[in-house]
Order: sequence, then structure tokens, then C-alpha cells
Amino acid sequence: MDRILITGALGQLGTEFIKHFNRENIFVLATDIKLPNSKPLCEFEQADSLDKKRIDELVKKYDINIIYHLVAILSASGEKDPFKSWKLNMNSFQNIVEISLSNNIKKVFWPSSMAVFGTESKLDLVIQNPVMNPSTMYGITKLTGEKLIEYYFNKFGLDIRSLRYPGIISVETVPGGGTTDYIIDMINAAKKGFSYSCFLNENTELPMMYIDDAINAAIKLMSTKRSNLSILSSYNITGFSITPKKLLIEIKSNGFNLKVDYKPDFRQKIADSWPKKIDDSFAKKDWDWNPEFGLKQTIKKALK
Repeated sequence: MDRILITGALGQLGTEFIKHFNRENIFVLATDIKLPNSKPLCEFEQADSLDKKRIDELVKKYDINIIYHLVAILSASGEKDPFKSWKLNMNSFQNIVEISLSNNIKKVFWPSSMAVFGTESKLDLVIQNPVMNPSTMYGITKLTGEKLIEYYFNKFGLDIRSLRYPGIISVETVPGGGTTDYIIDMINAAKKGFSYSCFLNENTELPMMYIDDAINAAIKLMSTKRSNLSILSSYNITGFSITPKKLLIEIKSNGFNLKVDYKPDFRQKIADSWPKKIDDSFAKKDWDWNPEFGLKQTIKKALK
């Protein structure tokens, strides 16, 4: 029987993983540094992922055998305090590794990001193994984590699985400080009848995916036999690519009269170092990845 720990469980991914596992009647212990606003659908314990002793005690108390470690400071927020970003992203990751080894955890899921790429990655279509030169502390921590995943598997046989997520579209949670947050902000502005000032220029193309695909991809990867996986670090994955201009056209086609102006800030430089499109052929070949939601279906569903 799977008994799952989710760290950073009140964020964008965590809340959706909880819903999924609840539907499947799988035991989940959710942890977060903050308390939930309402009663969660699973067991919950307030815990700081930097407190290794506390997390280890919870793993033992609840007889955990699978961990979804989702704690991270994202790209834009990370640039405001890069030292804090490194400490949280990397020290919490190392804590989970040590806890997993000492408690014989079967599998760990740890999300990476397209932030691992950079200007040398041939951004028009980024392949699985390009040159990587991330420009943000978030990207640096994710690339470091990817290298450690491979190292820990070869050194200890620790089975950590990972996806390089593009931007994720979800309206259930508040944006968490990422460079692709403009999409959620713009959709929410349209629904509320507000105007919107976009922090990226109108032709900035970035890969995205709908939250349901993000969750289903992780579940599918985690259920695949290890012998079928040719990538030891993190798999490229994507849904579709979009610009703020294309998003505005799609929003208007759904009957919303949104007014947008463009005032690029420091996040524009981050976006310019990220892919326009991503080649996820390894995920398709190794574990039959295929997104269910395209651009039109995603925006239509997000606007409901």
C-alpha cells in the first residue's frame, strides 16, 4: 500500500495531488510551513522542510514509503533573495534524500523546471540534453538537483523521478512568484472585469501546460517501471506554447473584453532565457506521455 508524504502541499501542485490521491483512496500526509485555510482532504501536519528531524519523525510516525517533495522558491521570487532561495531549495532537497535513504523510501517525485535551460540551449526548440546555462538561482538549484538525482541513483540506488515542468496553468491557487504567472493574472483579470498590465512583452513565447496534465504526467511517470526510463535526471515535458498576445486573443474569443497594456520588468530577462518550445519526445517514447489539453481547451476551462 502506498503511503505518500507531500511537502509544500498547499501550493499549486500539492493541492491538486491531494485531490488526485483522495479520489484514488490513497493515504496522504500533507505538510507545509503554513496552515491550510480550510480542512484538507487528508492528514495534515505543519512542518518546515528545513527541519530534517521533524520530517523524519513524520515519515516514521505515518509509515511513509513515497515522497512528493514540492517545496521551492520560484524564479521571480528567488531573484529577490537568491541566498534564501538556494538554502530552501537545496537544503530541503538534501533533507529528503537523507530521510529517504534512512527510511527505505521506495520512490521520490521532485519537480524540476524549464528554468534549467538558458541562452545556450537553442531556445526555439529545446532538446532533452542541450547545453544548460540557467540565469536564475531557481534554475541553478533545479539543475543542481537534477545532477544530484542522477548521482544518488548511481551511488545509492535511490529512485527519484522528475519532470522539467513548463509554466502551469491553474486557477485554484494564487500565483507563487513565477515568471509565467502573467497567464493566471490575465485570466483572473478577465473574469473580474479588470484591466491588466503585463510584465512581459506581447510576443514573448513560452511553453505551458494545464494543471490536469501536469498532475497526470507525474502520476504516469511514477507508475512506470524503472527499467523503462532512459533518463536518470529529469524529463522534458510540455503542453503548448503561448505569448501574451495569443493569450489575449484566446480570452477575447471566449467573450471577455479584457484590456491589456505591456510594461516588461525584470522578469522579461528571465523569460528571454527560457525555451519557446520544448522537445518532449523522450517522455513520449519511454512512458507514453501525451497531453490531453491544448491551448483552446486550457483557456476555456480556466475561464469558467
